[in-house]
Amino acid sequence: MDFKFTKQERIKKKKEFEKVFQEGKVIKNGKVVLYVMPNGLDVSRLGLVVSKKVGNAVRRNRVKRLLREVYRLNKHLLKTPVDIVAIPRYSLPPDIKLLHIEPGFKKLLALI
Repeated sequence: MDFKFTKQERIKKKKEFEKVFQEGKVIKNGKVVLYVMPNGLDVSRLGLVVSKKVGNAVRRNRVKRLLREVYRLNKHLLKTPVDIVAIPRYSLPPDIKLLHIEPGFKKLLALI
């Protein structure tokens, strides 16, 4: 099992984000919204969109780090390669920890 998060596993281009938003399926919970779409590649990819409503740059970057880490640790749960765009809800507490996000994220990945 490979627990790395490589550059091939990232969604970076605006067109790729737009395609997932338009054609993807939406899965939600209280902390995060996931847009999911099969990608036809060998690997699953993750893209992050964090609104300024989440907080200042320090807080937004922390939330992004946590979401990348949760994905990295649980990507083996995905059965087929998909593109995922994760959008954290702005109602996250300021002192958010990995253990607050991980159980809900695992449940969402199980739904894919």
